[in-house]
Amino acid sequence: MPADKISVGAFYNPHLAEEILAAGNLVDHLAMADPPEKHDAHFPEVQKRFVLLLHDYIGQLADPISPHALERARHLADLYRSPWVAEHCQCVITEDGRYNVDYVFPPIYTREMLERYIANARALQQALGRPLVMEQIPRYFRIDLDEMSEGEFLREFFRASGATFLLDVAHTWLEAHYRGEDVRNYFVELPLDLVTELHVAGVSEYSDLEGPWIAPVEPADEMLDLAAWAFERMPRCRAVTFDAFSTILKPGVIPRTLERIRRRLRLE
Repeated sequence: MPADKISVGAFYNPHLAEEILAAGNLVDHLAMADPPEKHDAHFPEVQKRFVLLLHDYIGQLADPISPHALERARHLADLYRSPWVAEHCQCVITEDGRYNVDYVFPPIYTREMLERYIANARALQQALGRPLVMEQIPRYFRIDLDEMSEGEFLREFFRASGATFLLDVAHTWLEAHYRGEDVRNYFVELPLDLVTELHVAGVSEYSDLEGPWIAPVEPADEMLDLAAWAFERMPRCRAVTFDAFSTILKPGVIPRTLERIRRRLRLE
């Protein structure tokens, strides 16, 4: 991935592989949320044509990553030739391993948790021989056990671990929404100067939450405006990714969204 160019891409959705391959210069990179399936006839051409970013589940940084998970991640990173690997700032599995809370659930921001994250992130980067970018996760209900803000937790984590920030605009919007705060004020609390990759996603109303959440849909104009506003404050950003990975993602959404992102962020 050229250091002097902002790469624009999307998640690889195998059922839309032909459309992605036909998108021409719209797509610079693809984020890989799942390993390629053996029967995916398009993957060899995808691997040849695009920069591939490892964005699979490796393990929660609250705990040491298992040798099996490290070997799997190392294999995928080598297969993709991924310039960096991504993981979420999440804590979903209980310490005794008995319960898995949810796919996206952030940790409690305590000093003890911060030290665990730092140590495990250092070990992960050393084992994979690649930089780590970490994506923040919004909360959809309130927890009053934090010892520091999300922004403080992230900045200290990045400073001590050597990892950098994967900022998701929709996640930031959702966090501000459920906190009842102005989203731009919340943005400036985050370490925007440490962002390597920016994610842009859509949101929809979810009946179970009785409110909005991430969805495999086109981002609204408001989300693109926020992305553009934040992007201007990210001097180290190297990639912008449309974050939508689902078998229900419809044809036309990826190329249309990448065109809108390029136009709104002036990356044409």
